[in-house]
Amino acid sequence: MRVEAVLVFSSDPLAGALLGAAVELGGHQPHFAAAKESARSALMRVRPRVVPIDCDHEESCSEEFVGPALMRGARVLLIRSGRTVRDMRDFATRLKVRIVDMAAEHAVFPEILRELIG
Repeated sequence: MRVEAVLVFSSDPLAGALLGAAVELGGHQPHFAAAKESARSALMRVRPRVVPIDCDHEESCSEEFVGPALMRGARVLLIRSGRTVRDMRDFATRLKVRIVDMAAEHAVFPEILRELIG
């Protein structure tokens, strides 16, 4: 299996760390934006295969970021939890990206990554 770069965005540092750990358990390399680095700059630096995005992370969970990420060939995965404030279903449908409910699908997250990486 080839190790792929996965760029994680989360509005909650603990949730981001847990997503990063799940990425590692799936055999891939998690990356995060550096302090004061824009989401787009991180995308250009990392060139990830997959980008899981917390629905409440305003900078990355936007058309301004997701559109360019998709155009660069990254697979975008929106993540929501019981604490998610923003409803991104219409956004996900319009951009044809998947939303994962981590409360219900946390056990299959590594499998979802495998599907996205292909």
